[in-house]
Amino acid sequence: MLIVGRGRLSMFLVVLFLCLNTQPESTISAEPSTTYSMTVDLGQDLGQSFGSLFEVRDKDNRVIAGAGFLDVYNTRFRSDRHTLQFFVRPQNAPDQFKVARLPHPDLDCGIYLIDLNQKIRAWSRAGKDSVRLWDAESQKWSDAPIPQTGQVRSGDGIMRVGKGTLTFTGNQVAYNDRVILNPPKQGTYYNFYYAYGHLFFYHTHRKDNGGFTKIYACPWTSDSQGPINLKQAVILDAKYVGATPFAWGQYGDEVLTVSNYGGVYVFRDNHWSTLQAAQKGVSFQVYSMMNFHDRLLLAQYPTGELFEYQGKELKRLKGWPPKLPEVSSGAREAQTLAIYRGDLIVGVWPWAEVWRYNLDEKKWHSMGRLFTHPELTDKTTHPYEAEAKRFKLVTNHWGQRVTGMVPLGNSLMLSTSSKGTYQWFDKYDFLTEPQRKEYGAVIQMEMPGNLAAQIKWKDRAVKLDFVIEKDQILIRQEGEVLAKANYQSDDSEAFQNATVKWGDGVFGKLNGKIISKQILKSKSQ
Repeated sequence: MLIVGRGRLSMFLVVLFLCLNTQPESTISAEPSTTYSMTVDLGQDLGQSFGSLFEVRDKDNRVIAGAGFLDVYNTRFRSDRHTLQFFVRPQNAPDQFKVARLPHPDLDCGIYLIDLNQKIRAWSRAGKDSVRLWDAESQKWSDAPIPQTGQVRSGDGIMRVGKGTLTFTGNQVAYNDRVILNPPKQGTYYNFYYAYGHLFFYHTHRKDNGGFTKIYACPWTSDSQGPINLKQAVILDAKYVGATPFAWGQYGDEVLTVSNYGGVYVFRDNHWSTLQAAQKGVSFQVYSMMNFHDRLLLAQYPTGELFEYQGKELKRLKGWPPKLPEVSSGAREAQTLAIYRGDLIVGVWPWAEVWRYNLDEKKWHSMGRLFTHPELTDKTTHPYEAEAKRFKLVTNHWGQRVTGMVPLGNSLMLSTSSKGTYQWFDKYDFLTEPQRKEYGAVIQMEMPGNLAAQIKWKDRAVKLDFVIEKDQILIRQEGEVLAKANYQSDDSEAFQNATVKWGDGVFGKLNGKIISKQILKSKSQ
């Protein structure tokens, strides 16, 4: 691994990443071992975003630790909502990180990441919707098992719901081994999403004289005995046939979707409403949505910036994120979002820029690019425009995307792609073998002090412990260690007189109920 210090990452290989309940605050004084212990009831799993468990702030009101559940939809796939993150920010060298490139998944020029049960899968449309599974122990990729309902397509997915598994593939939906939605008699179901006890999806039927695209919200829970009843669905007719979303999101008890024609639709109180009308010829595309503190963030093209939604309108956040000074300001696309080590991480097309935002500092940190080539320039909008023209491809064919961001153990896993997940041909003689393998790659990035683990769903309140020791951090569920990571504690002074805010933080307000909470201190390890 390469250790990288402050400032922008120098070019090396891949960049190598170049690079609720309102509760009273509690005052603490940290010892060599500090445990934040709580019993929390997340309620029935209805596909909701669970939010934050707690946040710790020092005497200067800076966040130094926290825990919660990331819920983000990055272009094609939704993150695993049962993944719990615990972070502690070091006081010394807080911007340091290290990166490594995984073996290439061999899925041609682009992949997207699917995460489930703290394992990652690489998906590519090249090779007829191929999916490969990463084995961290053997450090190898293998072909992933195909669900009983068929191969995973763009916008499909596999997600945990309670103790079961909900699978959207092959134009149908299954819960565990039971099919609950069969393929339509005409057209296609696609881009599924499950939230607040409703299964959402688009349905398009094309025909010579027109056709239709409808957006469905179908009542269903894991307790439902029969299949989904489409007669109970609340349906919105899209303005244009073929409308397609790249992301879904939640704000409070609302569900949002944005079509590729810029239509923004909100489902609330069992009713669809149009927040922004679709319009052909006007670019407004949203590629990711994620809860962040008290707002829903939307990553947008063509500004390459984020928008926020807090229940009324979409508001553009200018300069969120900024751009590298050497590249063009045109046709930019904020595509991927994540929360890692308590900070907001954003990936931006077409130069695969990665940015990190610290809310306390109100400052963006450039982490460079995920590619080492070509040299940055503002003379063209996209990389390799001349080469694309030579091979009679669209001009932005070799634009560079950051397509996935998945917290895994103590790391953040990132993936790359060309504009599409295209097949590679040897005739593309302008790229060396190492250069072409930077497309469709997976990069492992690590910042000290972050830990992700898969919770074990119990259909009841569970006790969770978040422990900071002298040389490690760990997460326990009812006494069982879920995950641990090395961490050299250098922040005992920062924890003096720190305050804890329960049920709130960077992942948004807790969507659940805190039964009990306490802070335990011990001088022995």
